[in-house]
Amino acid sequence: MQTDVLIIGGGPAGAATALSLLRYSGLKVTIVEHSTLDQTRVGENVSPALFDLLNYVGIHKNDFGSDSFIEGYSNKASWGSPYISTRESMFTSAGGNYQIDREKFDLHLLEQVVSRGGIVFPRTRCESLKQREDLQWEASLKHRDYQNFNIHARYVVDATGRQSTVSRQLGIESIKYDQLVAIGAFLKTTDDRSISQDLFMEATEEGWWYTAALPNQQIAVAFFTDADRASALQLHKTENWCQMLKQTTHTLHRTSNTISNEPLWTRNAFSQLNDCSARKNFIAVGDAAAAFDPLSSMGIGFALSSAFQAAAALMENHKGDTKAIDRYQQDISRIFHSYQDLKLQFYHKEQRWPEASFWKRRHSFVPARPEQYA
Repeated sequence: MQTDVLIIGGGPAGAATALSLLRYSGLKVTIVEHSTLDQTRVGENVSPALFDLLNYVGIHKNDFGSDSFIEGYSNKASWGSPYISTRESMFTSAGGNYQIDREKFDLHLLEQVVSRGGIVFPRTRCESLKQREDLQWEASLKHRDYQNFNIHARYVVDATGRQSTVSRQLGIESIKYDQLVAIGAFLKTTDDRSISQDLFMEATEEGWWYTAALPNQQIAVAFFTDADRASALQLHKTENWCQMLKQTTHTLHRTSNTISNEPLWTRNAFSQLNDCSARKNFIAVGDAAAAFDPLSSMGIGFALSSAFQAAAALMENHKGDTKAIDRYQQDISRIFHSYQDLKLQFYHKEQRWPEASFWKRRHSFVPARPEQYA
């Protein structure tokens, strides 16, 4: 097959890149996504500004199902104090935010890609990727149920999330700034009580807990700590994770009268910056470009905004502006380092366990300066 832009990864960043290209250029776009698109995802807390971003590609809030967004009335935390206070996340104001149903959200974006002329291959993995002397890309792809096939593309977009699968395959430098991981579960209520729509965080000596309402009477509960601490505490074992939960005050109360029939999951949540400028006709979007601490509430918003910027850079490059992708990379670097400074301030607000490994790392960390990556 031949395409102009091959996007590897069908999450919000990959889909948004495709939608922008399809709306504002005549480039042919193909997405490959290795999953079956039915994995339960952690609910994402977003501000109403998300809908302004979606308007850019002609998608509106009402286009989604009526239960795709749960309005949240406040963000609350026990942070820096044992008491609960309403707080602001790093980049979004408290109140008026939403929890989104990620499965419905992601699927709708991909449906829009297909309806507008894009091609989407689910259950398809990129086995190998190489660039020819004429800068064209050759991708060898494997579908879960059918035979292997190849795609030739002018441009490749890495939208594979924090794992940055494509960038790592190409040997692109990735700078990680911490070891943060999340160990969590999706719990279901055992009664008909209304689940609090507050997004809640509770700091503890070993890290911090996160709870958020999901559709269908579910709650996402996750504990964030460093990978080495999670290993030392053996938090992959349900009994150890539950014991940590019992040591909390507010999170334990919020998760009372819940059950879980599924095993715990572990997901990376580290901050990282990838520099893709050394590769021609290649760009990364979303977490594959820069990944942020979940405290920032930047996940979906940055996925969309970086995708639109990346699509614009690809279009400018296609018209002959060979520096467009470099400017995009510099913008990503500036955003990331601004976030690093703010993250340091935010973690400094918690001073109850200054000698604990998790908090000592956050208090002593000095972020690199943007000019080092200009």
